Amino acid sequence: MSYPFQPILPAPGSFTPQRVESTLLWRSSHELSQKCQVPLDLTVLTLLGGISMVAQGRNALKMPYGTIKPTTIYVMGVAGSGDGKTPLFDSVLNPVQEVQREQRREWRKRLDTYLGDLEEWRTEEKVLTSAIYRKQTKGGTAESERQSLRELYQRRPEPPREFRLLFEDTSPEALFLGLEKAIPSAALATDEAEIFFKGAMNRARGHINSLWSGGSTVITRATKDDIVLDDARLMLLLMVQPGVLQRYMERQGQQARDSGMLARFLVCAPLSLRGQRFYSLQPSLTWDAWEQAEARLTTLARENLTLVKAPDTPREVLEFTPEGAACWVQVANEIERQMGPGGYFEACPDHGSKLAENIARVAALIHLFEEYEGNITPETVLMAMDITLYYSGHFMQVFMPPPQEEQDAQLLNEWFNELRQFNWRTMRYNDVRQRGPRPLRDKKRLKEALDVLIAHQQVALFTDHRTRYIDLAPWLGPPNPSMY
Repeated sequence: MSYPFQPILPAPGSFTPQRVESTLLWRSSHELSQKCQVPLDLTVLTLLGGISMVAQGRNALKMPYGTIKPTTIYVMGVAGSGDGKTPLFDSVLNPVQEVQREQRREWRKRLDTYLGDLEEWRTEEKVLTSAIYRKQTKGGTAESERQSLRELYQRRPEPPREFRLLFEDTSPEALFLGLEKAIPSAALATDEAEIFFKGAMNRARGHINSLWSGGSTVITRATKDDIVLDDARLMLLLMVQPGVLQRYMERQGQQARDSGMLARFLVCAPLSLRGQRFYSLQPSLTWDAWEQAEARLTTLARENLTLVKAPDTPREVLEFTPEGAACWVQVANEIERQMGPGGYFEACPDHGSKLAENIARVAALIHLFEEYEGNITPETVLMAMDITLYYSGHFMQVFMPPPQEEQDAQLLNEWFNELRQFNWRTMRYNDVRQRGPRPLRDKKRLKEALDVLIAHQQVALFTDHRTRYIDLAPWLGPPNPSMY
């Protein structure tokens, strides 16, 4: 199959559902969206996050340029209180939690056995050290006892590894220690990410970035052994309220972007469905696709069980077909061009530089979840491109909002539009200050917002008998005095 060269990159925020509507990912997201009454775009991204957390431990991705990369994605959902984050979060994570609960019971049994073996080992150690001490005090060498003690240390019981994929409210040390001592794959998942943004985890950005890239990292501790993570996997699934994220950005400022952590996230900030969610006495819909998705998540989660006994088990490496690789290269090159002057990503090169790799990772997750045979095809790459570029629009909306005066101008013009519907033509300037949107009752902000609208010819200012007026429809020509 030849892949013709023609521009294929959509604008950030646009979407072509026809490409994905037949997939299990899309169909199950539709059902889960209806079941939890949350926006579809947030459901799709949350489910992709769930796939990533169960797939990253046993799968890796060979990029078209040859480097092996994780299948990890970082996911952030931005939604207000009461918008359904928690039921969606719980539904996606439930298959993983079920496997984790089941394995925790097994781990406790193994832990009891280990503690018994350790007690026997310590008793034997005490016997040997006592024998060595007695012989030494009598002038002997105790060489045979020393040899037995060396052999005993080689047989010291090892604590059983716990199967733990999910961490919620945790410290960086506990999380990284879990990756070292439990299994080398985990997800930090929370539906109240205020804990993350205000706590110590946020200060571990450098380690988080290294783990996303698939590199090694060392956590140095003052009074304990260093934690060394080689080829471990960490996935982030954060649900955060807009106000919490805004305060974090105000507090951290450019430092939050300069660290590069936020640029790695796929972000969804959906429109709220509040006021549109109604109960019905009609028979409930079937959830066939979602049940299939739950079963697939459970299967992928269970594949990680091998890491309990063999944490160094090599990962299955996914690859692109030659056509799929060519398609990805074209997408990556188009993204690179859009990082130049006048391009989509000129103002956010940190985000643009991670976008192509995120597309490759999403393609790998779709390939795994859908159980496609063979290598990753161009069709899957294009699905991933559409999905990732859609969430790129959300990233820009959240982390690159327009200047305050432009936001205020939009707010003010929306209020003016309501008045225009009732054929209002003019308003006194002071009436706008008194009755307009509350944030714009500040003199300075109102003036700057009006300046923007005047520049766009949305309104005009004029004075009549020493009273200032705002013309809401200057394109209709000068207003008649009777209008004001």
